[in-house]
Amino acid sequence: MENIDLKNGLKFSFEKLPHTIRLIISKNDEEWVCRKAKLSKLYAFVAINQAHVFNGRLQLMKSENDIIVLVKNENIGIIPVRKFKEALKELE
Repeated sequence: MENIDLKNGLKFSFEKLPHTIRLIISKNDEEWVCRKAKLSKLYAFVAINQAHVFNGRLQLMKSENDIIVLVKNENIGIIPVRKFKEALKELE
């Protein structure tokens, strides 16, 4: 499982499942929010200049070189696109 540290002790993790990727936000080492997505959808998301993906509690917004992680419409962290792509590559 790939992990990326966010602010305030939160972690963004990728878990590979048979047909999808599970995106997990952990708070104090406990799962807080998760979302399943296909790897191809995540690659398409990072390929576009400005994009928004997912509805619901966990959302990702891309602008230029950063991906903003939102939970319940609140910004909980920023991930550099380069780091996000590296994590996706590890999941192939």
